[in-house]
Amino acid sequence: MVTVDRVHSEVAVRPRVMAEFRKHTGSTLGGFFGAAAFDEVALVPVAAAVDRTGRFEANFADRGVRSGLSTFLAIWGDAEDRAAEGNRLRTLHRDVRGRGKGEFADVRYSALDPKLWNWIAVSGLFLVLNSFTPCTGITMTDPERDAAYEQLLEAFRALELPGRNAKLPATHDEAVAYYDDMVATELAANPFLRKVTRDLTRLPLPTLMLPPTLRRALAPPWLLLRPVAGRVVKVCSFGILHPGVRDLTGFRWEARHDREFELYCRLLQLAWRTLPDRLLLIPLARNRIEYEKLVRLHRSVALESFAPPPGCPAR
Repeated sequence: MVTVDRVHSEVAVRPRVMAEFRKHTGSTLGGFFGAAAFDEVALVPVAAAVDRTGRFEANFADRGVRSGLSTFLAIWGDAEDRAAEGNRLRTLHRDVRGRGKGEFADVRYSALDPKLWNWIAVSGLFLVLNSFTPCTGITMTDPERDAAYEQLLEAFRALELPGRNAKLPATHDEAVAYYDDMVATELAANPFLRKVTRDLTRLPLPTLMLPPTLRRALAPPWLLLRPVAGRVVKVCSFGILHPGVRDLTGFRWEARHDREFELYCRLLQLAWRTLPDRLLLIPLARNRIEYEKLVRLHRSVALESFAPPPGCPAR
């Protein structure tokens, strides 16, 4: 994980920082850190399940897009839409159970096992949290990090499994302790994790939301660009990844990667400060923020009281 200078916990939570964090949760720049979610398949039953479906092998960029859009819906959707998305995911994952194939033939899995389900959810929470400072250049205080975790946790409540023992960690400190314990006791290097790490520089062009004609036109230049794009995603993602997980991927992080990571972060922070919201934010987040601005505008002209004003003859 990214290490940042901690400020004394007595410092108050700054509304501007929390507003920037909320905006970050809907930012397109988060895609540069998407491979930090590879920590999910460091849990061997998750690797066996994902490998069994074959969707990663078919086009893992498409899987990343689907997961990202589902997460954005959980964070930025209305309460009804968040609940519907949680129900949809739980229902569809009922069929994700059984035994792995090939090198995972002896591994049994069930997606609705709280151990697997919560690990994937916490991975998503930390991806958003740990990419905030690299994307924006803003360092949060301890209370702000706690508040940011609570903000995400509230959005992810709809994704929780039922049952007292299936709850996500209640605080940021508990989540950190949970994550560290998983790294120390449960995660392991495995062939699938190492394969997806190697394949990052061969990113396939997503098929989702791209018309066939456009996809055919983009394919040749993409073949030239994808080694560079994959390299940037790998360095950004592994720069925020827990060192224990990073070691399991087989990717050797060196001092030059620190310098490369710093360069990419500076470019992302420049983009954060200068890009308009129509480029910086996904449409769902941008529309929600515009809606909230309009609500404030409508309320700004409202009276504080319908009683007659002082000195009015009607009083």
